[in-house]
Amino acid sequence: MSYQQYNKDGIEITPQDLQNKTLWCKDGERIEQAFVNKFGTELGLIINPEKTSNPYAPDLLKDNSLIADLKTQNTPFFKAEDLYKIDPTYAVVFNRKDAIRYWKHYKEIIIYFWIEWHSVKFVMGNTIKEVDFLDGVWSIKFIDLVELLKDAPKHSYQQRVDDTIGNAKDSFVLDIRNPAFTRVI
Repeated sequence: MSYQQYNKDGIEITPQDLQNKTLWCKDGERIEQAFVNKFGTELGLIINPEKTSNPYAPDLLKDNSLIADLKTQNTPFFKAEDLYKIDPTYAVVFNRKDAIRYWKHYKEIIIYFWIEWHSVKFVMGNTIKEVDFLDGVWSIKFIDLVELLKDAPKHSYQQRVDDTIGNAKDSFVLDIRNPAFTRVI
């Protein structure tokens, strides 16, 4: 069954192919630069120089010494309330695959969540889900995030069960209002 999504001005938006990892990795580089251009000075962030030779390196450096990563979220998890009792306005996801990689290699990393809901209304048949528009940046130390992950629900992506191109198959669902997160913008 098809669905429609609408922005905060009531204009229908067309979702990109969310399973196209190549596309969103390429977009990720552009998004990281836009984030640094917009908030870098205020937050003391630059693009991690290691990214020039290693595209999988953490995205950012804070104060030229602390590694950090950016998680950009533009589409709400509209079913978060139904599935996990988390208001979808404030639900964010964090890939289990990233948690494992950070635990092995980057336990001291800082995670930035840049949330700007491009879509605030989801319509499929008679089902209508709406969220409040949210726009801001939150941070959390990975070691603190690990504590939240212990109790966070895990969501498996049905479209990715047989994925062979590297997409995360599941994510933890978190509430950005949890006091472990700090709103920095």
